[in-house]
Amino acid sequence: MRSWFSFRRGFTLIELLVVIAIIAILIALLLPAVQQAREAARRTQCRNNLKQLGLAVHNYHDTNLKFPIGSRYPLYSPNWRIALLPMLDQAPLYNQLNFSGNFYNTYTNNTVLSNLFLAAYKCPSSALPGNSTSFPGNAAGVMLHDYVGIAGATPDPAARSSECSPQHRYGGITCINGILSPNFCRSMRDITDGTSNTMIIAEQSGPIGTSDVRANYYGGWAGFTIPMAGTNSMETLTTWTSTTDTWGTGVTTVRYSPNPATASTGNDESYDMNTALTSYHEGGVHALLCDGSVRFLSENISYTTLTNLASRADGQVMGEF
Repeated sequence: MRSWFSFRRGFTLIELLVVIAIIAILIALLLPAVQQAREAARRTQCRNNLKQLGLAVHNYHDTNLKFPIGSRYPLYSPNWRIALLPMLDQAPLYNQLNFSGNFYNTYTNNTVLSNLFLAAYKCPSSALPGNSTSFPGNAAGVMLHDYVGIAGATPDPAARSSECSPQHRYGGITCINGILSPNFCRSMRDITDGTSNTMIIAEQSGPIGTSDVRANYYGGWAGFTIPMAGTNSMETLTTWTSTTDTWGTGVTTVRYSPNPATASTGNDESYDMNTALTSYHEGGVHALLCDGSVRFLSENISYTTLTNLASRADGQVMGEF
C-alpha cells in the first residue's frame, strides 16, 4: 500500500550546477554595467565640482574685480584654493585662518587646515589619497587636491619671449600667459581670446605611471617660491634664469598632453611647474573654462589647441576640442 505522504523529488547535482552557472553568467554580465553606472555618476560629480569652482571663481571676480593670484610668493603664503573658500560656503573656515601664518606642511599657525577634507576639491573617481600620510614634503593630514590652476602654457602660442621663463635648474618652465599665474592677478579684461576659449582650472586627479605628482608639494594650500625674490615681490620672468630653483603648489604651466604615460622634465615631481593634467576617467580630463563651462579634454587633443586654451591672450585661432 502506498503512503498517503507525498514525496517530491529534489534537485539533482547537475541541475544545481546549471542554476549556479546561470547565476554566475548573469552576475558577470551585470557587474560591468553596474561599475560603468557608478563611474558615470562619479564622473558627473567630478564635472559638477568644477562647475562649483567656476561659480566660485566668478563670484570672487565680481567681489574683487579680479581673479585670485594663482600661487603667492613666499612659499608659506596661500594659493587660489584658499582664496575661493568663502565662495564655496566655507566662510567660517576662511575667517579662522591666520594670513600671517603658515599655509604649508604642518600648518603651525593654521591648525584648522590639519586633517581638513573638502569634497569640492576632490574628484570621486580618483583612487589617489585625499589626505596625506607620506606625500613628498608633507606632514600627515595634509589635504591633497585634485584640481590645479592653469598658469599658462609653453611654448607660448604667440611666441612671446616675455611670457615664459627658461628651463629652471629644477622645477620646469613657468609661464604667465594664463589666468592663475604665480605672483600675478588677472581680470576678465585680460582674456582677449574670449572666456569660452580660455581655461582656468583643470583636473589633476590621476597618477603618472605609479607616481602621484599632483601639484600638492608642501600641502595643497601652499604658495610659490623663487630664491632671488624679496618679500612681497612681484618678480617678472626677466629676472629668472636657468640656474633658478623655482617651484610651488597649486598651479601648473601646461607642457604635456593630458594623461601622459611617463613622467618628463618638469613633470616628475609634485613641486614642478609642469605637472600634467591627469585623471582616472577613460580618455581624458575635465577642464573649467573662464565662461564657467566645463569641457572634457581628450587625451588626443591637439597640443596646439591645448596651449591655445591655456593662454588667455595669444590671438591664435582655436582648433576643435
